Amino acid sequence: MTRFRGLPKRQSEVFEQIAIGNDGGHHPKVLQALLDKGLIERGEQQLGGWPPMTVYRYWVPIPIHMEWCEWCSEIEE
Repeated sequence: MTRFRGLPKRQSEVFEQIAIGNDGGHHPKVLQALLDKGLIERGEQQLGGWPPMTVYRYWVPIPIHMEWCEWCSEIEE
């Protein structure tokens, strides 16, 4: 649980947004820091249209998400 306690404010805010499905518009350095810590993962999504585009999508792996939910429930008590 300590992995969430020590996050800088901005990383914590972005992590929480990604955990609830809002993975767009975040600063690349913050995303990279979360990737480096293993708290999020990244994949590519192909968008149609002309020209076709590739965007990165971010998500929290299920074991990390479960740990985060448990941590959140403990800090609310």
